[in-house]
Amino acid sequence: MSPEVDRRVARMERVLGLERPGRMPMGDWATIEYRPDVYHLGDDEPLPDAGVVGVTRDGRRRTTRDGGVWATDARDKYRTPEEVLNVAPDGFEVESVGPPMLERMADLRAQAAQRGLPVPLHYGTLVTRATIEFGWEPFLTALALEPQQFACLLDRFGEASLAVVRGWAQTEGIELVFVHDDIAGTRGLLLSPDCLRCHVFPWYERLFSTLQDAGRKVLYMSDGNYAEALPDLLALGVDGLYIETTSMDPADFLPRAGPDKLFLIKTDNRTIDFGTPDRLRREFTALRALHQDFPGMMIYRGGGNPAPGMAEAFGELYAELLVYD
Repeated sequence: MSPEVDRRVARMERVLGLERPGRMPMGDWATIEYRPDVYHLGDDEPLPDAGVVGVTRDGRRRTTRDGGVWATDARDKYRTPEEVLNVAPDGFEVESVGPPMLERMADLRAQAAQRGLPVPLHYGTLVTRATIEFGWEPFLTALALEPQQFACLLDRFGEASLAVVRGWAQTEGIELVFVHDDIAGTRGLLLSPDCLRCHVFPWYERLFSTLQDAGRKVLYMSDGNYAEALPDLLALGVDGLYIETTSMDPADFLPRAGPDKLFLIKTDNRTIDFGTPDRLRREFTALRALHQDFPGMMIYRGGGNPAPGMAEAFGELYAELLVYD
């Protein structure tokens, strides 16, 4: 590895040990995905322009620049909730944790290690997998009308996710895994807390414990404002949490989660795309103050279409305010 990669990994090791490094880590990890064609968007797909809905190269997914992804043909295949509920769960593959999977994961880890600390991301877990396969409206309507019947599909997605997580748990050189599942929008949870506790969180417990029992740390990711579910996630023993600052204020969220957690913070989309350097300075100053008490913080830049000069301002203010050594 190069000296710069060594420094990135060293910073991440300090974060994982809940010791504040000499700067707030940004880009010091290298995210890797196993079979993104199944569990996410696809391989190295270009994102569309802001405000535009794009289509992936294979024609199977629609996507937006802010991370939205769903099946292109969902509206045609699943026009009624009955069409969703009639899908056979065993039509969705649950992979075997064996040499083909483990060899692929080892290769991905080795490639990522040339850039930073390798961190697997499992994106399409339960709720997000349902949106990818069925589209938002058919999925949510089917779940609302027949929750027990739809739960069979969620269980199938849970089994598929558990197989992937078991693979990462057996891959040498993995210390941290991002487990993603969008359960919230900007205004709050998409499903009721009771629904999540019944059909989703039991799977999270299995996913998290599988990784933790193998000595890995788990950082849970969801867009939106999932603060109502924070007590449940903490009860599951998650090691880290994601904060989309467009939806949740780190100054409110971090004290509720506690200083013993890792935090991956996406800076405010609105600041980068529509704000000013002064507004960005205030955001970074607030993050700097929080970093004194919450050593597990990491950030990455939000916003998909920076206003003129804001990308440059981001780099300059990061160096001024969030680099300490």
